Amino acid sequence: MNELKDLIIKNRKGTFGEIISDYDFGSFKYEYEKNNERSISLTIYKTTSNADIFDALLNEMVILWQGQEYIIKSTAIKYDGAMVTNEITAKHIFMEFQNHYIHKDLENEELNNEETTNEENKPTMTLGQYLEFGFKGNKIGFSYEIIGKFPERVIIDELGDKNGMEFLTEGAELFNYIYFADNKKIYIYDEKSFYKQSDLPLIYKYNSSEVQATTTTTDIRTYIQGYGKKKTKSETKNYNPIKPKNLQYSGEFIKDGTWRAESVGASYTKTFNCKWGNETLEWTLKKMAKGGVLDVYLDNEHIGRYECYSKTATSEKIIIRRGLTKGTHTFKAIFRGAKKGVDYKKSKPCMYVGTEKSTVLNLTAILKGSDVYHAYAEYKSPNYDTFGFSEAPTVFDDNVLNKEELLKKLKSVLNDEPTVEVSTNYLGSTENKHYINNGDIKENNTIRFIHQPLGYNLDLKVVKITESHPYLNEPVEVDFSNSPTDIIKIQQNINRNIKKVNNLVKGSSLSDKALSETDNYSEVVGVTLLDE
Repeated sequence: MNELKDLIIKNRKGTFGEIISDYDFGSFKYEYEKNNERSISLTIYKTTSNADIFDALLNEMVILWQGQEYIIKSTAIKYDGAMVTNEITAKHIFMEFQNHYIHKDLENEELNNEETTNEENKPTMTLGQYLEFGFKGNKIGFSYEIIGKFPERVIIDELGDKNGMEFLTEGAELFNYIYFADNKKIYIYDEKSFYKQSDLPLIYKYNSSEVQATTTTTDIRTYIQGYGKKKTKSETKNYNPIKPKNLQYSGEFIKDGTWRAESVGASYTKTFNCKWGNETLEWTLKKMAKGGVLDVYLDNEHIGRYECYSKTATSEKIIIRRGLTKGTHTFKAIFRGAKKGVDYKKSKPCMYVGTEKSTVLNLTAILKGSDVYHAYAEYKSPNYDTFGFSEAPTVFDDNVLNKEELLKKLKSVLNDEPTVEVSTNYLGSTENKHYINNGDIKENNTIRFIHQPLGYNLDLKVVKITESHPYLNEPVEVDFSNSPTDIIKIQQNINRNIKKVNNLVKGSSLSDKALSETDNYSEVVGVTLLDE
């Protein structure tokens, strides 16, 4: 038995196993797509020597290929009058993770809590926390391992309420990881840890004699703007309530009931920080029957003289200043004595501060434009002078809270290089000529493509592989990408959005039919490694 080239049929329990024979080698295909499916397909003939094997190739049986298990998901038995055949498609066992359902995070759901908004309730998670939530309690034996560095915390719109594969692919979008499974163990890589340089560079006149390279600049963009998370209402409106206990006092104050001072010259002060800029400072002036007059200062500038006398207890909200600059400022109130014309009888006039739980001062930021967001950045490509001005769609990312992180994001999504499509033949090195074999290009390879006459010297990453059976020694079809957003990622994002819309329209009158998945095209390098 050759474990690398033989196909073995097994049952789920592993109590039965036989080598598959009498199948069409030319029909066999192994297909891999980054952060998507892995599958094998083949057509088997029914003969007198393999009738029992043929009959055993049923849906949900296991095919073992090169140490990996694939579950038969599609069978099509045909009879043409002379021969009975079965066209089989089997998906890698890691896709059985879809049978694990991840329930919503009900423990963190709240009802009628006025202190928080829906936006504030969205959790932020590390990758480890995210995966732990998704994998915990799965009854079908799946595990994971993180390889690489993922320091960021990410906002999760909705945690759970999806199957394991939906959870896994959504996580790839959120955390920008690459997943690749060894049977039921799913490895989570950062891009740097996943991709390895291939030992087989493609160099014109060294190991390839023919090359066709098509360069497309249609989708090049050289300028991009981006915004981080939008500031919430609670972050900007009345975001710094200052109470009597938060103030600094000079002189004697009575600190029970309504806090107050009866000594002329007594004062209270507060140095506060304007977090955003363009803040409005609001002061609540408490008025009662014993109130006198006081002077108010902001940053040592006299704002005005105010009366805190009223026959009945009341509070007046006063705007001290609008448009305060970002940084620290100081508010001060000084008691100046009795109000003229008021008969206090045997009581002493006083300056009121407020009750212990009342708000004396508060800040509201009036924000416009880019100030509404935690971060704003723009990026101009180094290729700007070469290709001219071409603006990409603006990025809005609720996971970004600072300019440095946002700038990194903009650089990663901007497609500022030409799309290169390459067709070439691989002949091996000049010292050791050989033809391309299955396995020479792996799922995690990066190859160096060098072609001096055409001016190419760049790295291309594998995003898709289609291999025939090793016995046939046929060309291996490989899709490479030199674009930051390849077709695989775009298609997956579209499909996820379609599913979200379909979930919304279920049972409603918005649509009579669910949306269908749409083909899309993008910056992918298609390479066929020819066996010439």
